[in-house]
Formats: sequence, C-alpha cells, structure tokens
Amino acid sequence: MKNSFLVATLCLSAILLQACSTPSKTVRTPTPLAPGVVERDLSFEWQVSVDKLAQADGRSLTIADDSERLYVASSSGLVSALWKQSQSRYTDQVIWQTKYEAEILAGPVFIQDKLLIGSSKGDLLALSPETGQVIWQTQLNSEVISTPVVERGRVFVRTNDGRVVALNLQSGAVIWVADHQMPNLFIRGAAPVLVNDDKVYVGRESGFVEALSFSTGETLWDARIATPSGRTDLERMVDIQSSLVLDNQRLFVLSYNGRMAAVNPRNGNLSWAKDISGYRDFVVLDNVIYLVDDEDVLRALDPVTGTEFWNQTALQYRLLGDVIIDSTDATSGTSILLSDGLGYLHWVDPKDGHISARFKHANHLKDGEKILRIHQDKQHYYVLDSDGGVTAYHNQNAPTTRPGGVNSSVDNE
Repeated sequence: MKNSFLVATLCLSAILLQACSTPSKTVRTPTPLAPGVVERDLSFEWQVSVDKLAQADGRSLTIADDSERLYVASSSGLVSALWKQSQSRYTDQVIWQTKYEAEILAGPVFIQDKLLIGSSKGDLLALSPETGQVIWQTQLNSEVISTPVVERGRVFVRTNDGRVVALNLQSGAVIWVADHQMPNLFIRGAAPVLVNDDKVYVGRESGFVEALSFSTGETLWDARIATPSGRTDLERMVDIQSSLVLDNQRLFVLSYNGRMAAVNPRNGNLSWAKDISGYRDFVVLDNVIYLVDDEDVLRALDPVTGTEFWNQTALQYRLLGDVIIDSTDATSGTSILLSDGLGYLHWVDPKDGHISARFKHANHLKDGEKILRIHQDKQHYYVLDSDGGVTAYHNQNAPTTRPGGVNSSVDNE
C-alpha cells in the first residue's frame, strides 16, 4: 500500500531513503491512546546518556550483552560498555567508552570474546569486550548496513552496494562475496541474513528473496516476492527490510509495497502470498504470524494459509516498532510487545489482539522519546531511545525463571 504517511515517515523519522528529494508533506494523526488500559508496573533503575542517535542510521544498531554488561553503539562512532546492575554513582555505570572516526551503522553483536560493529566507511571491526580495543578490522567495499550474523565460525554482513560478505570470525579474512544488482532507489539499511543448515537467506531491495550457498555464496535459488509498479522510483520501491523468519519448514518474507509470503526454503516456491506492505520485523509464535503493516496495524495470520485471524487498529499511525515476543511477566504470560514513536510500550494479548497494558518511557526531562531498541534479560528491560539514553527498568512481576524455548534477548525499532 503506497500511502504518503509512510513515505514521510521513512524520509523524516526512522528510515532514510537512499534518495528522497520531494517527499509528501501529508502526515496522519496518531491514534489517541484509549483510556482504561492497565499501567505496567516497571520500576526505574538507572539511565545513562551515551550519545544522540541519528534515527536514519539506527536500523541495524543493537543492544548486545553478556552476563554482566550491556554494549551499545551510536551512529556518531561512540561505543559504550555499561554495567547491567545499578551502580551507586552515574559515572560508575559506564565501564568504558571508545570513539571511532567513522559512523557506526551496525552492531554491536557479542559473540565469544568479541564485539562486532560495522561502519559507514565499510569497516567491519571486532572489538575486545573488556576494553573496546580493536582485535581485527576488515575493509569492505561499501557501508556495512546490516547487523552482523555469526554462524559456525563465520560472520555474515550486507553492504550498501548490494553485497553479502562472509568472513572468518577469528581473523576477519573475507571468505566469499555475493553481488546483487541494486534498484535506483531503496530504503537505507538492510535486514540481516538468515542462516540455516547449508543456506544463507537474503531479502533483497529488488523484492527478491534469495538462497545462497553457505560454503561458496553461490545463488541456489531466488524468488520474487514483490513486483515494482508505478511511474516513479519512489512508487516502485519493493525493499524487503523485515528480517526473514524460518518456522516449521516455511520461510516467511514481508516486503514494502509488496506482499507477505510463505516460501519453500528448499526451492523458493511460494506456498501463499498476501497483499500486505511492511518493513518492520515480525514474529511467529505458537503457529501464528504477528506483523505490523505500513499503516501501523497489528495483524495475526495463519502461517499455513495466510488467513487473517484478527487485526488491531488502536495503535494506528503511532510509528510502531518491530514486533517482540515478551514472556517476562508472571501475571499476564506471553504477550506481544510493541513500542511507538511517542515513547510508549504496549503489551498485546496474542489470542485476540486486545491491549492488556502500557508503559510510558521518559527521558530525564520526563518527555516521551522514540524507542529504538528494547533488550530483555530475565527481570529487566533495557531501552535505547532516540535521545541516546539507555534506561534500565525492573519488572516487578517477572518470573525468576524464564519459560523454555523463548529467546530472552530481542531488539526493537
């Protein structure tokens, strides 16, 4: 769906287009919050201002962690390590900070004894989590624009010229490079690759999903998810920005100005496709797909047929972030967690889509800030906002032991 609100949002808020000279000025009013929703009981623990973030370059920035520390990066080039546990003084919360000359566009990702980050100058760097010092640095041909993915001793990243690069995790040496022709206009940033068995799956800016050989980078198959249409390059954008999801032998793909589709991961054949446009990450939970479309409508779909079970429009035009699975609350059980562009967190019941709770995140001035990332760890939520603040909240109702089978670390934009 080609609505002018999304174009304005992409150009002026969270996502920067590769070129956008005359965006539409039409802005739709965010839906007011309905009264009567329970306020979630989260207690403030600490807040650190690391650096203001350029929202346009924040698509692939993440919060990483180990057992004791959080790691965050800013597009300005600042990388920070913070204690998870609240310290007695503000200055003690920061363990170390390192400033790099180039903008950081991707990461950090913590793996083994390394932090991985990607820069606007095409550098992929492995840093020491203890000190921030560079362990190795590899120069690639273009900006690193996707969150690094590590699998079986290899690092996979995407660059702004359409390439997928596989590198050796220990040395940073390039193993293979896979090229792809880029369209004239595309959304800045790229979803990370998805690695499974002997394949590396990539959602392309051209509207294709592609399977590459893990060993060589050779294209095994590709399938068109979205077909460009319209008279201008802006209308013809069909980027696959949402992260791919593989569940129950189905590869799920969501494209902007295109479709939601289920693909056979062995050969690229489409099982079904539904006209839905979106660019944020979605999830599959208990045999249901939960996604946010480009008009900020939350939808629940049958993964076998694509049939819609329900939709939730109460948060329409509030600039929602990625869909997150949240199992940290002992009283409400598993919920769908969403953030919006006005600084609120919303918990949605996955059974019928009703909003069960909300919470307002605020900076030191008590103003709502756009939430770029949410990271969960047991009883805590760590929130990174557009003002460059990292805030720790404690969930009073969180169980001491997380349910099995649920990833405790998630990111949101």
